[in-house]
Amino acid sequence: MTNIAVVYFSGYGHTAKQAEAVHKGAASVKGAKVTTLKIDETGDIPESGWDTLKAADAIAFGSSTYMGGPAWQFQKVADTSSKP
Repeated sequence: MTNIAVVYFSGYGHTAKQAEAVHKGAASVKGAKVTTLKIDETGDIPESGWDTLKAADAIAFGSSTYMGGPAWQFQKVADTSSKP
């Protein structure tokens, strides 16, 4: 089994639709287990999400863009995930 994590932040719902499409596509692959983690408005994922990321064979990241860069909520998770 291949564990895939989809991690995203969506400010207006557009990135959420993309994350759903990525989840659906990845889940259609035989032997794939896909978990989607939404980054909340404070820039956090559920505590159990860190275990999901550690166990993942692949991680797909998604973020809204603001002023040419990722949302600060996404950046917070990305920065926090650099250690584990």
